[in-house]
Amino acid sequence: MGKILIVDDTAKNIQMAMNILKNEGHRMFYAQSGSKALQLVLENDFDLILLDIMMPEMNGYDVCKELKANDKTKNIPIIFLSGKDSTKDIEEAYEIGGSDYVIKPFIAIELITKANIFVKYKKLLFKEIYGE
Repeated sequence: MGKILIVDDTAKNIQMAMNILKNEGHRMFYAQSGSKALQLVLENDFDLILLDIMMPEMNGYDVCKELKANDKTKNIPIIFLSGKDSTKDIEEAYEIGGSDYVIKPFIAIELITKANIFVKYKKLLFKEIYGE
């Protein structure tokens, strides 16, 4: 299926998301900081990024802004995974380029469904742009 990057500073959250999505046939990668995520995204062609908001040094909003400002990474869908559930937080995530938002603790079927949709979307978008 797809190549997914999970970005979260908490190992337990990464492990939970990986366990849920690996059975879908995705190739899973992870980063525990925003700066490491940006480095991995420039070295790999990901179909989807699952991005935590609350991280030390560089939060998820800042990571998203950098990715959307870069021509190489701007078309990668980003699903925010966050314990923050206020309307203000959710609106900000969409305004800066997030594709979707899942509130932690996430429901497995919700994460699976949304991840599969955006992986397919990215592959269709790439095919449309590059004709491959």
